[in-house]
Amino acid sequence: MRSAVHNFGWLAVEKAVRLVFGLGVGFWVARHLGPTRLGTLGYCLALVTLLGFVPALGLEAVVKRDLLQLPGQAADLLASSFVLRLVAGVLTYLGLLVVVLGGWGLSGEEPRLVAILGLLLLQPALSVPDLWLQAHLRAKLAVGAQLAALVVGSGLRAWLILTAGTLAAFAWVLVLEVLLGIAGLVVFAHRSGLRFSGAAIQVATMRRLLHESWPLMFTSLAISIYMKIDEVMLRQMVGPAAVGIYSAATRLSEMWYFLPIALGASVLPALLRARDRDAAAYAGRMQQYYDLSAGAAYALSIPVALASPWLVRAAYGPAFAAAGPILAVHIWSSVFVFLGVARGQWLVAERLQGFYLAATLAGAVVNVGLNLVLIPRWSGLGAAVATVVAYGAAAWLASYLHPAVRAAAAMQTRALLLPLRGWRYLRRS
Repeated sequence: MRSAVHNFGWLAVEKAVRLVFGLGVGFWVARHLGPTRLGTLGYCLALVTLLGFVPALGLEAVVKRDLLQLPGQAADLLASSFVLRLVAGVLTYLGLLVVVLGGWGLSGEEPRLVAILGLLLLQPALSVPDLWLQAHLRAKLAVGAQLAALVVGSGLRAWLILTAGTLAAFAWVLVLEVLLGIAGLVVFAHRSGLRFSGAAIQVATMRRLLHESWPLMFTSLAISIYMKIDEVMLRQMVGPAAVGIYSAATRLSEMWYFLPIALGASVLPALLRARDRDAAAYAGRMQQYYDLSAGAAYALSIPVALASPWLVRAAYGPAFAAAGPILAVHIWSSVFVFLGVARGQWLVAERLQGFYLAATLAGAVVNVGLNLVLIPRWSGLGAAVATVVAYGAAAWLASYLHPAVRAAAAMQTRALLLPLRGWRYLRRS
């Protein structure tokens, strides 16, 4: 458990520096671009993000699990997953270029921006070495590479602001920052002993990985839908300025989502070991994990909701004042995001990927349906309400609908009631 805490600490440090350093420039970029231009860039990035489920193939959780349980097959696992992701990424990008050249549903600068940002579809294949680093709790090695890429990207954004750079230039900087970070990860993983080549590719392994990961791939699609469909629907139903206001609010809310992901990557090895040793200890560890996730989410959501008008004005200026109420609502989605990530670790360990898919698809349907009703009435605020309800339905309420998951649902409910149960933890201390 000590190594998990140490690993989480490095991940938290990297993200904390990213928040302080990167978001400072991000707020400057938002002020410079204004709601409409920021909304155009955010809309194009949302379209690419919605396609990201294809090149990722849902492989991350499955590969990390197998790297822990089958360390002797690491080269086979990584080489096979790299090929699968690379082929899927290239085909997806080529399909996206067909759409761009056809101009379907895009106008103004949008085709060019989508073509540039579409290069991010190759990121899942190129970042396969990061799965190995995560599985071996070597976050310290990756932090330097990520921070170096952040410094370069932030410096270039500042230069573009000072020189009145185009939206396309801002899109290129985003792609370059991601590629620099990946290059650093590859170098550190190689120096740490990671070795795999084309000779390690196994067709049987690729078939098995796809068989296990396809539900998670469509789960990623569902997650992308109820994380990014709001911006797409706002663009179509209201306009790019509404997207800019909404994305400004969600940036302040979603920037904390790294916490449950980093925590999950750090505790997964310990959970798998506890599962193999003692069922009672495993259940106890899971309840502690849910409680910690909910406690962190509450500690974040309450002050952000109360201070949302001040936070928005301080970060973006008066032009984005309408984002304050949106942030006050949207931040509560973090409670269900934190619990959903924790449940996702358990579902993968128990090989319940099919339920994971059904729950997230249900959440996506709820989100789209509520957006159709609420966006015409309340614009971005309606989209925020739809997001919170959809996250709650997918990450918590759906757990009661499957017999094998109801034990997890009970743990999640106890975690949600942590403000009423917290005295027990205080009494122990």
